[in-house]
Amino acid sequence: MTIELNTLGSETEAAVVATLAMQAAEVAELEPGTVYARLSRDGGIEFADTDEYDVAPRRAKASRTVTDAESFVKYANRHKTPGTEVFAHTSASSVVAVIDSHQGTDELSGWQSHRLTLTLEHSKAWLAWAEHDLGANPRGWFSQQEFAEFIEDRALDVQEPDHARLIEIATKFEATSKVDFGSAVRLDNGEVQFQYVETVAAKKGTKGEIEFPKELKLAIRPYIGGPIYFVFASFRYRIGGDGLRLGYALQRPENILEAAFSDIVTEIREGKTVKTESSETRVHDGIGDVPIFYGRP
Repeated sequence: MTIELNTLGSETEAAVVATLAMQAAEVAELEPGTVYARLSRDGGIEFADTDEYDVAPRRAKASRTVTDAESFVKYANRHKTPGTEVFAHTSASSVVAVIDSHQGTDELSGWQSHRLTLTLEHSKAWLAWAEHDLGANPRGWFSQQEFAEFIEDRALDVQEPDHARLIEIATKFEATSKVDFGSAVRLDNGEVQFQYVETVAAKKGTKGEIEFPKELKLAIRPYIGGPIYFVFASFRYRIGGDGLRLGYALQRPENILEAAFSDIVTEIREGKTVKTESSETRVHDGIGDVPIFYGRP
């Protein structure tokens, strides 16, 4: 192919000359992991980075996510540098480690491109009880049947009253679906006594009562892999045209979550030891002298 240069504009002519020069040049072997500067087609300077062709990158660059404190500590301890910093954000329930952060005054700065994030996940038990918490969800009321089924399903989460009595209460609520609840009385011990009258033909007019504790004591793990806490659920009820509606309100769940998060941060800092009656087992160490700040990086 023949190109008449005098028929081209000056800019196009320069580009053609540059192209022909590059085609005529011999193949050059480059050093992997090196940055090269070269002339661009528009006469400027551009850079070519061969880092991806080297045996390993020049510096670490990653964004990892874990879901429990033990995994966070193990990863941080494996990769930490003199500049590693950890940031704990309570309301977001997250902890971020900047592995290659700045080392401090008069020390080397870090690229801050290698990060580890602990994103805590709620346990199924916590999610189940939080879903119908009337304090957060005013529409969390149950019918008698629904309440009985919920109590039976979650009975193992309840410490007080004991399992046997809880199942007995649930069974009574299931068996009294065809009744009229006339009133509820608060007893001296704080429990609530429901009084009802049977409406089915065979037992019509028969009176009865059901007693229910004023609150439930739950043992729940707010976060997967975190500690178990006692959570109290205050019993709620209302009697209206749609019959008896039942529910509960968790007592200060936000305080429980803050305490659980704080304990997880402490575990990251100091490690975790499981104690039994006869011995104790060290599950994992903490992150040692790596500083922890409350906030976001």
